[in-house]
Amino acid sequence: MAVGTAGLVGAACANGHTSGEAGATHVAPPVPTFAQTVVLKPVSGKVLIHVPGGPSGFTALRAARAVRVGTVVDTDAGRVALTSATPAPTYFQTGQFFLGTFQVQQTRAGGALVSLVLRDNLTGSACGAPAAHPTALSKRILGLLRGSAKGRFRTTGRFSAATVRGTDWGVRDRCDGTLTVVRAGVVVVRDFRLQTSVTVRAGQTYLAKAP
Repeated sequence: MAVGTAGLVGAACANGHTSGEAGATHVAPPVPTFAQTVVLKPVSGKVLIHVPGGPSGFTALRAARAVRVGTVVDTDAGRVALTSATPAPTYFQTGQFFLGTFQVQQTRAGGALVSLVLRDNLTGSACGAPAAHPTALSKRILGLLRGSAKGRFRTTGRFSAATVRGTDWGVRDRCDGTLTVVRAGVVVVRDFRLQTSVTVRAGQTYLAKAP
């Protein structure tokens, strides 16, 4: 959820240590910087990250860490909490994401909005593979992501983008299009092919069809 700067930093002192018992030293928690970094924290399972400019391949996320915008996060086997900063006056917004791989994007022009761009586990060529039933082929999942967040977040698939302000939702890239499923709250889906926006409410779904 969105919280003020003081709410995230807590009792951290200017020198990076928290106040308390004499002689005690505690490192302050990492803090995101608008359009530059976000803070990732593993919640459960195994979370992997690939930071731009860092070592090749993915490394395990073992503790809360500030990472550069552009980082790719693999939550296929885990759940991650993502905290981002808004433009001044600065507030923080947090969501939890799981079941997929995505790249984190945030630009100054986009304001507080954080985009999570799906990275498909399968390539589009998988949609042309033989299948016993055409329906099974059309619903083959190329990539997916589930999230629960409060703040300005957007999940972007192949054929649509879903923007939320506080909800529980999921996005699936399939051979026949990008399916948005809303479990709580309201999501605005931008259909890339139709060039239109559709409001999707709790209990509803929307399929942005492939060309």
